[in-house]
Amino acid sequence: EKRGKISYQSLQEISGEINVGEATIVRFDKKIGFNGFQDLKLQIAKEDHPIIDNNYEDYIDNIQSNINDTVSNTKSLVNKKQIDKVISCIDKAERVFLYGVGSSGIAAVELQNRLLRFGKLSNAFTDSHFQIMNASITNSRDLIIAISLSGATQDLIDSLVIAKKNKVKIISITNHILSPVAKLSDNVLLTAGRETLLDGGSLIGKISQLYIIDILCTGYALKNKELTMKMKQNMAKSILFKN
Repeated sequence: EKRGKISYQSLQEISGEINVGEATIVRFDKKIGFNGFQDLKLQIAKEDHPIIDNNYEDYIDNIQSNINDTVSNTKSLVNKKQIDKVISCIDKAERVFLYGVGSSGIAAVELQNRLLRFGKLSNAFTDSHFQIMNASITNSRDLIIAISLSGATQDLIDSLVIAKKNKVKIISITNHILSPVAKLSDNVLLTAGRETLLDGGSLIGKISQLYIIDILCTGYALKNKELTMKMKQNMAKSILFKN
C-alpha cells in the first residue's frame, strides 16, 4: 500500500511524512543503486503499473472508475472560501495571465476560453520563454494563475519568481501543496488527478484541472450575472445575424 502511494508523492511530501530531509532521501536512493528520487519512483511505478488485459469491458470500466474517482477526490479538496477568494481576485485584476506547460497548457487555454465567454479577458501562455517575458512586465494589479500537476516544473517556477518580485498576485492549481509552485502562490487550489511517471499527460490529470476550472468559471459567471447575460445575448445576436 505504501509503495503504491509513493508513485504519486513528491519529494517534499515524503520528506515531511517521514521527517527526513530531502537531501538525505536522495542520498539514500543513490546508495541503494538508483540515480536519484525520480529513478526510484520510476522503478516503483513500473512495478505498480497494471497490465492492461485484452478485455474491452475491463479497461473501459477502469477508465470510467478512474474519472469518477478523480472528480470525487478533487471535490473533497475544494474549499469554498478559497474558491470565492480566487474568483474575487479574477474579478478585481486588471490583467489576468494563465501559465501552463505541456498538458497543463491545454487547461490554461481552456480557462482563457471559458473566462472570455463570461466577459473576462485573459491571456494564456503555454511557452516557457513567453511566460518569462510576460512575468517581467507584470505589476501588482495583475493576476497570474499557474497550472501544474506536479508544481515542480522549473521553467514555470522561474517565471513565478520573477512575477513575485513584481508583487503580482499568484494563484496555483496543483496536486501538491508543498510544491515550489504552491509555495510561491498566494492561494492554492488543489487537484487530485494523480499520475505516475509512466502515465504523465493522461486524461485523468486534465480532468482534475478542468473540474476546478469549471468551478471557477461558473462561480465567476454567477458573481457577474449581468455581464454574463450581456455576453450571451451578443453571441446569440451574432449567430442570428450570420444565419
